[in-house]
Amino acid sequence: MGQALSAWCLLLTVTPGYAVNTHVKNHLGPLQDLLRSSDVNLRMMAGEAVALLFELARDNDKDFGDEENGEALCEVLKPLATDSAKHRAKKDRREQRSCFRDVHRFVVDAESPCEKVKVGKENLLELCSWSQRLQYDALCAVLMTGMSAHPKANPLLRDIFDLGAPGVDEYSHTKTLSRAQRRFVNAAASKRRTKLRAKNRDKRAVNANGF
Repeated sequence: MGQALSAWCLLLTVTPGYAVNTHVKNHLGPLQDLLRSSDVNLRMMAGEAVALLFELARDNDKDFGDEENGEALCEVLKPLATDSAKHRAKKDRREQRSCFRDVHRFVVDAESPCEKVKVGKENLLELCSWSQRLQYDALCAVLMTGMSAHPKANPLLRDIFDLGAPGVDEYSHTKTLSRAQRRFVNAAASKRRTKLRAKNRDKRAVNANGF
């Protein structure tokens, strides 16, 4: 089930904006139920899926999550972010706390975890949205060690992560970003996703009118 949820999340990263509210309405509740699963990996995947839904919903409505359902969700996330139950393996507890601290922080403060990935000898790729992180993790699972080479020359990967044309030395943003800069990066990423969904929506409209 975890793999199916992971695949669904990957598809969700490119879902058109007009479909986001439907996904939130249909899936946010069941995902919250999965947060209570006995499988730690499924719990964490469900947490990341919740964060992704919040991210996409906030692209359409920056105040999403301020209502009661956001408060109810936080009540579920808090214990997971501080879980110290001795019957769980130490590694599982550590990974779960790390995951749900990020999810809880995003739901409450809209602050995305910013992960730095080394590309080449000196440049860093900044993954500053849940969509980017999920896409990167999926590509790592497929390409494995090839992910050390593909970002340098693969046009598709460079387009996905806004790295510019192959051969450009500056693969990413600055090596260190302040909190304000990360928020700016997140806002820019949000605008890019919105434009991409609008473009996809226009293409679908043209195709529909052509039949």
